[in-house]
Amino acid sequence: MTELEWRRQWKPDLSSCPWKPLQTFNADLVRECLYLVKTKFLDDAYEFLITDMIHFWYESLSGTALKRRIKELNPNIEAPISKILDQIRQSLELPGKETRVSVTTAADEEANLDIESHLAGVPFSYSFKASSATGSMAKDHLTVPLMAMVGELCRQRQELFKLLAAKDKQIDNFKAQGASVTQRSLETAPFDEVAFQNSMITSKGFEEEVKTYGEKAFASYGQELYRAITTKRAWLLSSPMKDELKEALGSEGQSKGAPSIESWGNRLPPSIANKNQSPSKSVSPVVSPEKSRQQSPGSGASSTDSTPVKDTELLRRQALERKLEQEENKLQEKSKKKKKLKF
Repeated sequence: MTELEWRRQWKPDLSSCPWKPLQTFNADLVRECLYLVKTKFLDDAYEFLITDMIHFWYESLSGTALKRRIKELNPNIEAPISKILDQIRQSLELPGKETRVSVTTAADEEANLDIESHLAGVPFSYSFKASSATGSMAKDHLTVPLMAMVGELCRQRQELFKLLAAKDKQIDNFKAQGASVTQRSLETAPFDEVAFQNSMITSKGFEEEVKTYGEKAFASYGQELYRAITTKRAWLLSSPMKDELKEALGSEGQSKGAPSIESWGNRLPPSIANKNQSPSKSVSPVVSPEKSRQQSPGSGASSTDSTPVKDTELLRRQALERKLEQEENKLQEKSKKKKKLKF
């Protein structure tokens, strides 16, 4: 299965949903705390994950339990569950002027996010009741994707530097042919990577970004990059890719010069293998005295003497072994080429 085919069939889960910043205020409209929230809404269920950068809280609710909570908080509202969930989602993602969102935590074990808004002109409220999440959720949903985002942004930065260097060479070529800039304001100096880096970390914008502690990390572009990275990671961890990765790793782990499959010498048919077994490992068959006396003196001297049948069988199996090794080497070469293309 190709990645394109997989993407058409894949259903995004909570891990691929980007984080959204949620700023809370007190009664005096003073900023209290910045949270990150991510949600996954279905027609009759949702998943909810929230963090204050230190603790993570998670809730999953569906079916009867979800309907019961909505009814307890809004006894006078009758609406399809899908419409109510859509109202909750919009209150989080695009809060209106009349929407109020507050977060309360209790001993780091629970976190409640309360929403107050209006549904069709009627006051509406809802409360997420999340409990402490596992450490693996923190790693899978924030730590690993953030590290991948930093790595990808560094890679893109280097690619831009290469592109700027190529543009400078192109401009120099034009100038060598007599071309000139029609407006002095459009003329630029050749790009200097070191000077650019120094100017960035000494700029006012750098200081302002540090002051915000990364609040803009999940702005619109950050959300798109997060979604792209988590989707790609889901593809790499999917079954088709797992098989290819295992095959590639297995081919790299084999020692050079060693047979890629078990030697046929260890897999002879019983009729021949019994003759090749050492006396210490084989079980002595019960033979009548008459048959043992009829054997020639030389026939029992060695249990490994060659016979025409055995020689023919070994030659055939050795030829087959060589053929299988050649076919397996071809498969390994294909897997290595695929690995280079996909990584």
